[in-house]
Amino acid sequence: MSHLIKNPRIRTGAAVATLGLALTAGLAATPASAASSGWWTSPGNRAEGYYNSATSQVFANDLKKDGYSAITQVRTVRDGYYVTDVTDKLANGRGSWKTPTIYSGVNFKMRVCVVKSGHKPTGCGAWHQFIK
Repeated sequence: MSHLIKNPRIRTGAAVATLGLALTAGLAATPASAASSGWWTSPGNRAEGYYNSATSQVFANDLKKDGYSAITQVRTVRDGYYVTDVTDKLANGRGSWKTPTIYSGVNFKMRVCVVKSGHKPTGCGAWHQFIK
């Protein structure tokens, strides 16, 4: 199930305060084997996606009102097995997310694309690898 959320990216000007809060809360002390993916964008910065290792959530965020939706795709690196697709259609500064089962110690890959309803994803960025 997708949920609308505020975009969790650190914005300019709030970076120092957010980092301080994260350190205070212990969020920055994530084990090396549990790495978040970092924010990735599609070509032309039309969509962005992220995997958060602390919450096991995969995010998609549509950045432009252009008739396309954002889609973040997650697959296993070894066999390319489907893990999840997260789509955000609103381009309203918020994103959509899912919490799929992502096992520790497994290599995953994700990419961010744009997609029109009923069509295959296009305008995809490169696959980026992460491990939980």
